[in-house]
Amino acid sequence: MPTAHGYERTDRVAQLVRGIVASEMERLDESFEGIVIAGVDVDRELSVAVVHYDVRDDDAADRAAAAFDEHHHRLQRALGASTSLRRTPTLRFRRDRGAVAAERIEDLLADLSDLRDEES
Repeated sequence: MPTAHGYERTDRVAQLVRGIVASEMERLDESFEGIVIAGVDVDRELSVAVVHYDVRDDDAADRAAAAFDEHHHRLQRALGASTSLRRTPTLRFRRDRGAVAAERIEDLLADLSDLRDEES
């Protein structure tokens, strides 16, 4: 249910998590280079925060997954230390393929447009 601020507490916590994780990624390791945080979903109980990330290619995706596995505990600790939440959500990381799918759709539409131009 929206609060007087016009948005839910889960949205505020998601925004907070996104900022903390992103800044900690920059500070921690160059293996996070090229990884973009696409968004964060927090469950209603504020117990789990799923961090959706995106990378440009599949090679980078493997590197990103390894970096999140390696630094999971540090990111979790940074989240706990940087918030005043009574209970810190458990971080989970998932690759967001939405941007990749959108890019593929744009490529297909451009190819279709090129075909139409050639037929004219």
